[in-house]
Parts: sequence; structure tokens; C-alpha cells
Amino acid sequence: MNIAVSPTAEGSSGRAQVQWSLRWESELLLADHAELAEFFRKSYGPTGAFNAQPFERSRSWAGARPELRVIGYDARGVAAHIGLLRRFIKVG
Repeated sequence: MNIAVSPTAEGSSGRAQVQWSLRWESELLLADHAELAEFFRKSYGPTGAFNAQPFERSRSWAGARPELRVIGYDARGVAAHIGLLRRFIKVG
């Protein structure tokens, strides 16, 4: 499932606009995982090398793998990420 987003240019504030993409995990290519893994390594690396380790070798998840992703792209590549994962609980 992809969402078409209109092309954007830099806004009046001078900041690059973000284009959003809604993607099922099964739709992601190896190149997509590599780009996300690089984004996560850059994001978590400054908080400690251990925090960036789960994203080595193009792995774009730590722990459970999301089913659906919302990915924000700007002129430099991935700028934001939201991963959704369903959890089923049994009551009683």
C-alpha cells in the first residue's frame, strides 16, 4: 500500500518538506531496508555504539519486525520513521 504524495519544495521557512510513504513490510526492497538501517545507525549511534548495533548489515528493525511502516523522506533520504506492530493478548 503506497500513498501518493504531491511533490514538495522548500517551504517559506527554508526547511525541506517531508514526503510520507505508507508501506507494508512485504513491499520493502533490500535497498529500502539498507536506507532505513543507515538512518537508524545515524540516529541511535550518538547515544552509544551498542544502541546502533541492531541495525548492522542492512537490518532495519531491532527486536520485533514491524508489519507496517510510515516513512518520511526529505531531500537527503529518510527523515522520519514510524513502525506499527500488532500484538495479540489473551484475557482470562
